Amino acid sequence: MATPQTIQVATESWLGYTNEDGTGFYFDILKHVFPQKDWTLEIDIAPFSRVRYLLNHERADIALGFYVGDKTKALYSEHAVEVDSVDVALTPEMAQIWEGVNSLSFKKVQALLAYRYDEFIDVPMYYEESSNLLDMLNRVNRGRIDAVLDYKPAMLAKAAKLAQPRQFVIIENIFQAEIYFVFAQNSKGALLKAHFDIELQKMIDSGELDRLFQQYMGQEASRLLR
Repeated sequence: MATPQTIQVATESWLGYTNEDGTGFYFDILKHVFPQKDWTLEIDIAPFSRVRYLLNHERADIALGFYVGDKTKALYSEHAVEVDSVDVALTPEMAQIWEGVNSLSFKKVQALLAYRYDEFIDVPMYYEESSNLLDMLNRVNRGRIDAVLDYKPAMLAKAAKLAQPRQFVIIENIFQAEIYFVFAQNSKGALLKAHFDIELQKMIDSGELDRLFQQYMGQEASRLLR
């Protein structure tokens, strides 16, 4: 019997997508495309900045959760696995005047390292990145910055640890972008991408990809429309 081929996977931990216990929508896609009898998945859960570093230096074969246009050296899957929607935590004053993403114009906005939302939001912002989501939420909670871009479940999970009672307001789905799995820009990555593209298309055609998405996100959730 042939020995299963090892695949090095790098990803950040996102609730419902890449859970710490190995469950989640993205992980289930990998398990369907690369079954255990033929492949061994070695998963490194790390901050997104580290994920990008590993991929750039070909120390990861696959990385999860990338937007088109990211400057990381990588091969993109042929199809998007879903459409991502980003949320924002705002000061109460900002929330009162919120009229969409254009309201961030010339405001103090922060996000996690390597998320690079300033490359995808076509509005001039005083944009900075940090490695600590709780610190950023404390800043917006005190009114020291205007907004934090992240995901509602992650921000709510930090709310109990705030230095002061929560003041910030979360507004959901302020912008959307297609999400892809990406592969190392080498011969192994190209082979893995070719296999992935074929198997993902089968999952799309059979409805299995949508079924998996709804399993984690709810029966009314739409994978390509938020």
